[in-house]
Amino acid sequence: MGVIRRQSLKHSAVNVVGLGVGAVSTFFVYPHALEAYGLAQVLLSVGMVGLPILSLGANTVAIRFFPRFQDKSTGHHGFLPLLITLCAIGCALFGLIAWAFWGAFSSVLETKSPLLREFLWIGLPLAFCYITSSVLAVYSSNFKRIVVPSLLLDFSQKLALPLLLIAVWKEWLSLDAAMIGLLSHAVLVLIGLILYLRHIGEWHWRPNCAFITPDLRREMLQFISFGAFGGFALLVAAKSDVFMVGSLSAVKAAGVYAIAAYLATVIEIPAKSLYAASVSSVAKYLADDNHTELEKLYKSVSINLLLAGLLLFGCIWISIDSLFGLLPNGEALAAGKWVFLFIGLSRVVEMGTGLNNYMVYYSQYYRYSLISLGIMAAANILLSIWLIPILGIMGAALATFLSVAGYNAVSLGLVWLKFRLFPFTEGTLKAIGLALAAYFVANLIPISGLDLLDLTLRSGFFALIFGVLALKFRVSEDLNGLEKMLRGKLRK
Repeated sequence: MGVIRRQSLKHSAVNVVGLGVGAVSTFFVYPHALEAYGLAQVLLSVGMVGLPILSLGANTVAIRFFPRFQDKSTGHHGFLPLLITLCAIGCALFGLIAWAFWGAFSSVLETKSPLLREFLWIGLPLAFCYITSSVLAVYSSNFKRIVVPSLLLDFSQKLALPLLLIAVWKEWLSLDAAMIGLLSHAVLVLIGLILYLRHIGEWHWRPNCAFITPDLRREMLQFISFGAFGGFALLVAAKSDVFMVGSLSAVKAAGVYAIAAYLATVIEIPAKSLYAASVSSVAKYLADDNHTELEKLYKSVSINLLLAGLLLFGCIWISIDSLFGLLPNGEALAAGKWVFLFIGLSRVVEMGTGLNNYMVYYSQYYRYSLISLGIMAAANILLSIWLIPILGIMGAALATFLSVAGYNAVSLGLVWLKFRLFPFTEGTLKAIGLALAAYFVANLIPISGLDLLDLTLRSGFFALIFGVLALKFRVSEDLNGLEKMLRGKLRK
């Protein structure tokens, strides 16, 4: 975990700064431009949900097959041109399909969400830029380069979007100009990632079709056919909620939903960092059939992410009312409380089960996940269609929680059946028990009615109790090792 821990800590530092920027935007910008924010989130969700299909699985091929192509002296046997070609073909096919059904879909949106109908065309080029940039960022992770791609792909968007929405709010820009600005930012991010790969000497644009033998081609095609649709199903189950809310209700409701869901993304910051730093190791251990190291990594990532998830979820949930009380237009946003509960719990479940999804996805058993992914995606859509008219935005959050929890349960079972590996240890029960105890004690603090004071005291007290207990009961050796290392540096 040494290299992975260092990489994830650096990546987390970037995400923490991004969190600060995002928090300021969420508190002071987005509530003043809910409709524009909801529209931007719906348009961005096209690329997020369509990533596996529109890239023809290039985002997973970049990790799964890189060990087979890796050889810098040959430019990795034309691996990068192969990935870009997959993205181009996938987006071209999607463009043709979208053109064929554009009229029918537009007529449906005319009554449900006319504003989305007006700007939906931006979703196509925006999706292409996002998808290609995401594939290049994943490709960079093979070289343990995850910080700069994160700055370009994630952090810069946290700056660009609120700036554009401030301009809309203050009427410096029209909504049309702001959406064009969003697209222009996506183009600049793509150019920046290309220049970064050139800078680190990993932009190899020399195809090598001869290296792809018939057997390798057959294996890749099978993986792409299963992996692309499987990854699409997973993202539909986990990420289609904003699009569903925007399509089945007002775009403004999508803005409220997106703000509440943003609070839940705070929980998964450690997960993004650890996954980005660990996924190449998972692919390598699977390729080498090294189950011993794979089990160590599996258990370590699971307990560390569970601790982080419980800490962040507890800190937010115990003060959720005070947090919404601090926001401009807080009464309108208060409906997002239950959205955060279900989305936040889905993040904790996903983090607690660790690397199970990646272990199935990058192994020879990836086909087994396709059926479960398809069922989860269909369940999420059907549940959303059923629950949103009844429960509103809370229905979309509940649908997402049920689908994500179900998929992770199936993946957990697949990893046990195929590898005889299990992520949970005695520390798992300790972590959950200590989190509940810390929440109970911190919840005894009386509410003063001063939102900022209540948030600081209750969340701070929960974090202090949970952190001290986790260290005292040695729930995670990595956590205790990190605490020992930091104490040593402070002494010096």
